[in-house]
Amino acid sequence: MARLIKQVSSALLLILSGVSAGQALAATTDIKATVMDGNCQVAIDTPTLKFDTKDVTQFATGTAAILPLAVSVNCEGMQGKTPSLTVSGESAQLSDTQLFRSASSTAKYVGFMLKKGTLNNLSDFYNAAGTVAPGDSVAITQDDGTSVQPFSVGLVRSAGDPLLTAGAVSAKITFAFIFP
Repeated sequence: MARLIKQVSSALLLILSGVSAGQALAATTDIKATVMDGNCQVAIDTPTLKFDTKDVTQFATGTAAILPLAVSVNCEGMQGKTPSLTVSGESAQLSDTQLFRSASSTAKYVGFMLKKGTLNNLSDFYNAAGTVAPGDSVAITQDDGTSVQPFSVGLVRSAGDPLLTAGAVSAKITFAFIFP
């Protein structure tokens, strides 16, 4: 009798395992999603700013000329966040490291100063608030949509350096988006 029970239970186990393996159906679904940060497109209204030729005597107040520079920013998915721009560029051979100047410039002790906002007073420009130096970050005034960030670029002599000398001066300024 024990042998019969053992055979029946073994057969029952085989039947059960066969039933469950044979009748079990499987279905698979792929689930995918894309999660991305907000983004901002950055564009400059004038890719090249060209100052008129200036005489060294025109730097008596420190600033010989000021030109506007508009940086357009179009942000999406940034609402409620505080995006910003990082400003980079070279500041070569000057005591005032707030100025932008390429090492290849031949004029000495002169460079470009970048200020937030629209400024036009030559005598106050150098010491006015809002200076943006190489390596600084600037908050974007609008977090979603298109906005224009106004800047002013001054052609200035470097404070703390000897009198400037004639020649050509150039600089590259890069505005890059920083995700908060």
